[in-house]
Amino acid sequence: MHIQTERDDDGGWYDRFVNLVDDEGNVVREFGKNPTLDELREAEREHGERINLWQQGLVCSECGNQITGRFSTDRDGHLLCWKCAQQTTADSQGDVNIGTDPTKSVLSESKLHEKSLCDYVINVATGCRHGCKFCYVPSTPAVDSREDMLAEEADVDDPQRDWGNYLLYRDDLPERLHAGLGNHNFDDWKKTERGRGVVMLSSGTDCYQDRRAAQITRSCVHELIEHDIPTRILTRSPNVIRDIDLFKNANGNLTVGTSIPSFDASLVRTIEPNAPPPMARWEALDKLFRAGVPRFVSFSPTYPTMDGEDIEKALSWFSAIDPEVVFHEPINPRGVNFEMCINAVQEAGYERAAREFERLTDQDAWAEYALEQIDLVQKKAEKFGNVTIHSWPDRKLVEAASGELRRQLKQMQEAVSTESFETGPPDPDPAQRPLARDANARE
Repeated sequence: MHIQTERDDDGGWYDRFVNLVDDEGNVVREFGKNPTLDELREAEREHGERINLWQQGLVCSECGNQITGRFSTDRDGHLLCWKCAQQTTADSQGDVNIGTDPTKSVLSESKLHEKSLCDYVINVATGCRHGCKFCYVPSTPAVDSREDMLAEEADVDDPQRDWGNYLLYRDDLPERLHAGLGNHNFDDWKKTERGRGVVMLSSGTDCYQDRRAAQITRSCVHELIEHDIPTRILTRSPNVIRDIDLFKNANGNLTVGTSIPSFDASLVRTIEPNAPPPMARWEALDKLFRAGVPRFVSFSPTYPTMDGEDIEKALSWFSAIDPEVVFHEPINPRGVNFEMCINAVQEAGYERAAREFERLTDQDAWAEYALEQIDLVQKKAEKFGNVTIHSWPDRKLVEAASGELRRQLKQMQEAVSTESFETGPPDPDPAQRPLARDANARE
């Protein structure tokens, strides 16, 4: 299935009729003139096939040049060649500044194999609508080192404090991925023991946060499936269920998960102000479960306000959707982002919670809390026969421990998750169990 264009003899050079044609040459969809990118990507979803937009006769709605390379859209979604796209100023949608991401990279090698997540990442945008206060992404080089670009493209003053208020899309990412994978012999494909060659969408933004991001994501996932590349999708958005049909074509070589730090919807909304509520995320997992799509949970970052009852309740909900693995990590009090968490909780009037968060700014108090919560989650999970916990102990936590406790934490760091992908399930890992320690084991 491909795009076919025909000039309008009564119009100008770039005045063309656009049709979608099947392999037999039959027109299956008439777009008319100047279809939007939204219309083109939705046709792809409707017909269940990838539609490459490069060198198909499509033209820039601004200058009339053919789309043969990088492209984006104007505020109404009409295609722009790269030159015209770079001359277009950022637009505003509510409180979010919208623009085009000039990033050249497609696939990026990632250190997230250290968490047994992936060896590569694809980010469909820079920025994120959710605006989670704890988010570490704005402090990473991928964002922090690009202040000038963000200021120019989206009027960003402070990437961390403005997080949630800017979003730059990579609309042509599927076409660039198609070209890159088509020319790759895969002899040098990175495949670590814990990363297993997996590509993750997305580590630096939510790949289903809105319709436009979801369209980029679907097209990229389609390309990855076509090349039998193991794929992980992490999102907080229920929009992910729109692509269940595609996920089922991956033959188990894809897993989909969501982050649910707590089922305290009010507190979650305070810390993740624009993200969907926890139960909506769980309901999306439930639909994936019923459709037979492999799934996981990121129980992260859990809060210092959570006791054994809260944790057991969360694990019971996770057990109901039978996840392959539940990743867990306690919240980490580092940087400006944690200060923003404390401020948000205080401003919302949660005085006790604010005290609990503020207490963690003391490193000894944080280490004690983190160890206790990792241990508690492991122990509570033993009540559920289908909940396997994969803990992510922070490097500083390992350094603060000694003896048998340190050895166990190190094992957790080096463990491989229990997911299968195409490599088959790893051997059960004895490191992922309750910590054998006493009250003074950290000393």
